Amino acid sequence: MNRREFIAWGCTSLSVPPWMLADGDEGFVPLYNGKDLSGWHAKGGKIESWQADGERLACVAGGGGWLTTNKEYADFVLRLDWRIPPGGNSGVGIRYPAQGDPAHEGMEIQILDDDAPPYKNLLPAQYTGGIYYQVAPHKEKKKLNPPGAWNSYEITCKGPLVVVKLNGVEITRADMEKETEGQGGYKPLSQRPRKGFIGLQSHGSRVEFRRIKIKVIE
Repeated sequence: MNRREFIAWGCTSLSVPPWMLADGDEGFVPLYNGKDLSGWHAKGGKIESWQADGERLACVAGGGGWLTTNKEYADFVLRLDWRIPPGGNSGVGIRYPAQGDPAHEGMEIQILDDDAPPYKNLLPAQYTGGIYYQVAPHKEKKKLNPPGAWNSYEITCKGPLVVVKLNGVEITRADMEKETEGQGGYKPLSQRPRKGFIGLQSHGSRVEFRRIKIKVIE
């Protein structure tokens, strides 16, 4: 990343903190500058519920809605780490429009304490790594660290293809063009946009994110 690119993302030092970009991150740029919420806005909630805390970007209070990038993205690879408390619930929104529920007008990659008792009767696509309500993760491949520990996502969107890796292992793969039936009465993936915003969900409990970065696929 050159000087112009780094400053454009809200960073003023040429020394990149080690937690921002690591080995293997060539071509990626940070979405969070480690200082403030520049480049983000709150959709359907209060920006005050979100806090920049050095390495971590955290939802510290309820009512935060979706912390949303100011910029829209089409084809990309998104990497981030996330951490939730016991019973935690959150998500990563991708390709969603300015209007409507990000989870159902765009897509939400679910984040959940899968083993918490309140969630024992959910649909398969409502658990961690699923495209919320629409495509379930591969349960046998999923290696989910417990609440309080960090987990990592790599989410790739390229045309109709959506791939989710959890802790380095692919657990979800979907071709949007083939998902022509919307589950739960929601719009099918085949009718959802191929470009939109990226966001982090506030769902009532504290959730922390770090190492949030993106590589645009040309």
